[in-house]
Amino acid sequence: MARDYYEVLGVSKSASQDEIKRAFRKKAHALHPDKGGDEKQFKEVNEAYQVLGDEKRRATYDQFGHAAFQGGAGGAGGFGGFSGFDGMNINMEDLGDLGDVLGSMFGFGGATTGGTRTRRGRDMETTIQLTLKEAYDGIRKTITQRVQTTCEQCKGSGAHADSKTVTCGTCNGTGKVVRAQRTPFGMFQNTSICSDCHGKGQKPERVCGQCQGAGVTTQTKTLEIQIPGGIDDGETVRVSGAGETAPHGGGTGDLYVHVRLNKDPEFIRQGNDLHLTAFAPVSTMMIGGVVDVKTMEGDVELRVPSGTQTGTIFKLRGKGFPYLHGRGRGDQLVTLNPDIPQKLSREQKTLLEELKKAGL
Repeated sequence: MARDYYEVLGVSKSASQDEIKRAFRKKAHALHPDKGGDEKQFKEVNEAYQVLGDEKRRATYDQFGHAAFQGGAGGAGGFGGFSGFDGMNINMEDLGDLGDVLGSMFGFGGATTGGTRTRRGRDMETTIQLTLKEAYDGIRKTITQRVQTTCEQCKGSGAHADSKTVTCGTCNGTGKVVRAQRTPFGMFQNTSICSDCHGKGQKPERVCGQCQGAGVTTQTKTLEIQIPGGIDDGETVRVSGAGETAPHGGGTGDLYVHVRLNKDPEFIRQGNDLHLTAFAPVSTMMIGGVVDVKTMEGDVELRVPSGTQTGTIFKLRGKGFPYLHGRGRGDQLVTLNPDIPQKLSREQKTLLEELKKAGL
C-alpha cells in the first residue's frame, strides 16, 4: 500500500506550497543516490511532490487519495493524468542546487533560478619570492601575466561599432531555453541560459572583429600588488577582480598570489618570533657589559649580566614580526655565545696566563 504523500514529504495537510517545495528540496538532497541516498525513497519523494506540488492534483488527491492516480482504478480513474514515477515532469528550478548535480550527471546543464546566472571568469595563480626583510616590512610587487580580459575595442559588448542589436531568434528574447529530457529519475524540465545570446535576449547583427563577439581578448597586463608586513612562507594574498574575465559580459575571477620566503643567513623565523645567534667577548660574558645585537630594524644594545653562560637566551620584546591580522609584534630571541678569538696578541696571552694562575 502506498504511503500518504504528506507523510512522505513530512508536511501537514495544511502546508503551503512554499512549505511543500522546501520539504521536497530537503528530502531530495538527503536521498539523492549520488550522495548515498536510497533510490527507491528518492523516487517516492518525487512522486509525492508531483502531486502535492500541483494545486489541481493536490485537490484531487485530498478528495480521492491514491486511487485518483491509478489509471482507471476504483471509480476515480477518470481523473488520470499521473501514472507513477515514469510519468513525472520535474522542473529543475524546484530542485535548486540539486538541479546542477542532476544536470551534470545527465548532460543537460544546471538549473537557472530567477533570471540569468552570470558566469565568472577563471581565477589566476602566481608565486613570488620574498626576502625575510621584505616580508617583515611589507612591499609592493609588480606582476606581469597573460590574462583574458575585456576587449578594448568593443568594451566587452562583443558588438561591432556600427552594429544594430536584434532580438535573439533562438530564445525569442527571453534569454532562456527550456528543454525536457527523460532520465532514470523521471522526466526533467531544464531551464538554461540561451547559448546564442548568452542570456541577454538580444544580440548584435555584426560582431566585433577584435574579439569575434566574445567580448574578451588575451592581453599582457602589469599589476602592482601590496604584500602586507607580517606575511609568512606559504601564505596567499587574494587580489579581488584581478583574474580572467568571462566571455559575453561575464564576471571577473580573482588572482591568488602565493608567497615563498627565501632563507635568511642570520635570522630564523618561528611564527612571529625571530631567532638569532649573537656573540660577545669572553670578558663581557664573565664580568658583564653591553653588546650590539642585530634586529630587523637595525642594531640595538643588549645588556649582558656578569657570569652569563654559553647558550643563554635573551628576549627582545616586540622585536619580532608584526602580526598579520592585528596589532602587536612577536619577540626576538637572542642566543648568546662567547666570541673566542683564533689569534691572541702577546699582551692578551700574558693576561690570560695570569687569569689562569688565579684559577679562571
